[in-house]
Formats: sequence, structure tokens, C-alpha cells
Amino acid sequence: MTAVTRNPIGRLTLSAALVLPLAAMACGGDESTASVREAEARSVTPIRRVEPTTTLVVRTPSGTPVPPKATPEFETAADAYIAGEFRAAATMYKVHVATTPDDALGYYMLGLSSWKAGDFTGAKEALDRSIALNPGSAKTYFNQARVLLDLKRFSEALETIEKGRGIDSTTSEGVRLTARAQAESGDVEGALDTYRDLLIRDEADAWGLNNFGMLMLDRGEFLEALGPLARAVQVRPTAPLFHNNLGMALERAGYPITALRHYELAEQHDSTFTKAAKNVARLRALITEGTPVDEVSVPQLAEQFRGKVKAWKEGLPRIEVPPIDLR
Repeated sequence: MTAVTRNPIGRLTLSAALVLPLAAMACGGDESTASVREAEARSVTPIRRVEPTTTLVVRTPSGTPVPPKATPEFETAADAYIAGEFRAAATMYKVHVATTPDDALGYYMLGLSSWKAGDFTGAKEALDRSIALNPGSAKTYFNQARVLLDLKRFSEALETIEKGRGIDSTTSEGVRLTARAQAESGDVEGALDTYRDLLIRDEADAWGLNNFGMLMLDRGEFLEALGPLARAVQVRPTAPLFHNNLGMALERAGYPITALRHYELAEQHDSTFTKAAKNVARLRALITEGTPVDEVSVPQLAEQFRGKVKAWKEGLPRIEVPPIDLR
């Protein structure tokens, strides 16, 4: 059982924090939904480190890899994409595919660039063309599904994900996408079941742990969210997004000091992470040094959740037990 020190001042501090507008914790929209989407986006194409020539493998019907068509526009577009200049990259990839219309990789990168530039319709058209040229790429189907989710075309997204999973049934990416599509279409219970099944298969899937916890947080189940988010941090201790998300759950569950520690870790691991920096500044202003507040052991929360996943794996009944003893 997790040891917890109790003090009413911690609850007062939490109450003060929660009366702030959600905008103080997130830049627009609901933080939990935004974090799941950000998680999926980062898992596909990290902004700071992308190798466009290896993002997608195009093969002939015989299975021979086909290298990307070399044009000046392709190389320049790749540099722009890596730099985060997605509109410029999309413009250059359009020039590239106009001169090499049979290049599936060119259309794939045009699709990703257009998607990140906010042109979802253009992204779908480009990815449709990439699929037509290279129908054996699961990754293209998965990214097409992400575009469809942003277009709110949920049933099409689920169908597209299933096509990708039919090509590659071993990757967790398709399972996570299925859960995201279920959640965004309103089937939250289905999404939670899908994440449970994923964690039964791989209890160290960091994005699955994060997204599962964020769904709990989105439903207001702050205590239940702590376990999977703590485990995500345990698996990926240098991931700033995971520390920030765990910080939100800790703060809302009534543990502002521990929350501040994880906001600070998020900022340390990524000095450009604006959300974490805002959370650090906000909580530091609310908590004074020496103020007695509640504390909770994050490693114990993580291990407790591992035990829950083990019970799922062994086929025991799903009995939801609060992750910490509040008495």
C-alpha cells in the first residue's frame, strides 16, 4: 500500500489551482485530448529529427526496395520539413511530385507536410495517391487515418486503420490509433478496452500507458489516471510530455508538490516545452517553501499499476482499485 502523508493545506492549494482557467494549463482545447493527439503526432514524425527517406519504405511487387526519386525539390523539401517549415515543404513536394508522378514516397511526404501545415484535405489527397502507388505500406494507412480523424471522419478512419493493421498486425501503432479513433468518436469504454488489450500484450508500451491515463484524466478519474501515467514516466523517464501529463494528474488528485516536481522535470528535458513552463510558474506561485502538503510515491504508483496489468494478463476479474489509500 502506498504511503501518503495527509495535510489539509495540500487540499487548499489544490483548490486554488483548480479555479484557474484551463487555458493556464493548456494552450487551447482540452489538455487531455490535445495530449493524446500530440502523442500520436510525435510518435510518427518528430519535428526535430525526421529522416524522410526512411520514414516510408516503398517496394516493388517483388519486394525490392525502391529508393526515393532524386530531385532538388525533394532534398530541399526534406530540409524544410525537418526545420518544421511545413507549408514550405508541402509547396516543394508538390513541385517534386509534378515532375515525378509515380513516386509514392514523394506523395507520402507531401501528405505529411500538408497535414502538419493544417491542410487536411490536401493531405488526404496526397496520401490517397501514395497508397495507390504503394498499397503495401501500413504506415501510410495509419497516417491517412490520422488525417481522417482530424477531418472528424471517424468511421473511415477506423476502416483505414484496419487496412493498415491487416498489413502489419505486429505494430502497436495501429492498436493505439484504433483506441484514439474509438475515443474521439465517443466510444470511450471501447477505447479503454483497446488500451487494456494493448497493455496486456506489452505492459511497457509508453504511448499506450500515457494515452490510457489521459483518457482517465479526461473523464475526471484523477486517481485512476495516476497509475498508468506514473508507469509511462517509469518506462520513458526523459519524455517531457509524459512528465507534464503526470503532473496534471497529480495536481488534480491533490498532490501539488509532487506535480510541481514533474512539471519541472518536463521543462528540464525540453526547455522549449511552453505548457510545462507555464505549469511550473503557476504552481511555484501557489506553493511556498516549507508549506506542508500531500506527497505520494510515483514509483509505487507505477508498480501498483504493473500489478493491475498482470492481473488483467492472468485473466483475473477487472476490479478497479483506487491507486492510493486516501485514509
